[in-house]
Amino acid sequence: MAHLDVVRQAQRLPPLPFGAALHLGEILWGNIGAADRLDFTAIGPAVNLVSRLEGLCRPLGRSVLISGRGPPPRPPHRWLPLGEHMLRGIAAPCAVFTLPDAQ
Repeated sequence: MAHLDVVRQAQRLPPLPFGAALHLGEILWGNIGAADRLDFTAIGPAVNLVSRLEGLCRPLGRSVLISGRGPPPRPPHRWLPLGEHMLRGIAAPCAVFTLPDAQ
């Protein structure tokens, strides 16, 4: 994205903000719906959590956020802790990490 934003800046276009969130958890995925209207999707608590986590990218000013749920974060020496945050619809606070260069 940084490279693309440099190209866009040369063309006098605004940068393209984006956010990505990573979380480890179980999901259900597949076609959902009726025979005449199927949607391929993923559902489950892990999908909800990562969606809410992605919503923190802009407020925290980071393009990549990683949840601290599940196995311990690896490699911890590269991940920067951003504290615990309440996520809408999630009962317990979620430890949030980012990468050093994910501005």
